Amino acid sequence: MYILAILLTLVFTNTMLFQKAEEQWYKEFDRPLPEGKTYKYGIVLGGYSFWDWERNRPEFSEIADRLTEGVRLYKCGRIEKLVLASDGSIIRSKDGKGLQGYPQGMMGYLNELGIPAEDIIMEVYANNTRENAAFTKELIGEELKTASVLLITSAIHIKRSMLAFQAEGIYPECYITDTWVDVKGQRVSFMPSLGTLVRWPELLHEWVGYVAYKYFFIK
Repeated sequence: MYILAILLTLVFTNTMLFQKAEEQWYKEFDRPLPEGKTYKYGIVLGGYSFWDWERNRPEFSEIADRLTEGVRLYKCGRIEKLVLASDGSIIRSKDGKGLQGYPQGMMGYLNELGIPAEDIIMEVYANNTRENAAFTKELIGEELKTASVLLITSAIHIKRSMLAFQAEGIYPECYITDTWVDVKGQRVSFMPSLGTLVRWPELLHEWVGYVAYKYFFIK
């Protein structure tokens, strides 16, 4: 058991092994957007912020580039409408007992960045990726099945997200963020990393979630 524990520790703290596992998970979706193509809707999946009620502003997490890339693509003319799919900064619990964001505040924040209100659509009730897909379709309507749609989310999250939207009859193209970056001049360390160990639950969550969606929850 001691030997097994040591081996498992070495495996799950190995950064290179984790990087290869994660890159293989999103490899098929890691591709540039078609040159010059534009999209009617750019759907940004949440998880990148919460509303700071004390300071009256959004507070962003390490996956904020889900939103920043969505904003950039809008400003570059690649997407016409920016759709925010239930992030912590805008979520509203229907019974008032769950998480409460501030959609009006986030709307104002995006307006200050130069995005007019008529080009922003907020889905504010979903609590998970399946609900993101279902509620966004309910909000926008059947047009999502025929319009050009771009799904923007973290690389590790894209595979399960695409499955959820496809189950609703929506077949978007994808744009991934939060990918591994090969930093020039930086060597990969083979020393055990506690930070790598902490990241494994996120990947395991995606693996288990994808299997659950595919075989149990999505018909």
